[in-house]
Amino acid sequence: MIALLIDSLAALPAAVWLCAVISQSRRERRVANFAWATLAAVVISGILAHVNRWLFLWKSHPNFPSGHETFAACVGTALVALDRRYLPLSLAICVVLGYALVRAGWHGRLEVAGGFILGIAVAAGALQVNGIDPRTK
Repeated sequence: MIALLIDSLAALPAAVWLCAVISQSRRERRVANFAWATLAAVVISGILAHVNRWLFLWKSHPNFPSGHETFAACVGTALVALDRRYLPLSLAICVVLGYALVRAGWHGRLEVAGGFILGIAVAAGALQVNGIDPRTK
């Protein structure tokens, strides 16, 4: 039951992102570039979130960083770059997801915080490389 809740919370930003991209695509041509940048960011952050598990780099924290939190923060950052009005929703989802992950015993606070920071950093970098500056919105 808790696994379904956590997976749903992690996927919620992606569903909101998809709806936002579809609604924006009729008005702006740069949305396709934005969508590819977001997809690249999600793939990169997913790989980075699992490198520690694959290579056993940090034995005291084998689940660092949280992949669920990394994904949610990455997509949430992309949403905020699309429209700043998504900030409260994205932040709320990330906080509730982080709490659920810690409460369920899947991750510690450090692992959740690491995933949150990684997701934001990778999404911001990928969007910046593709010429999408969230400060101009």
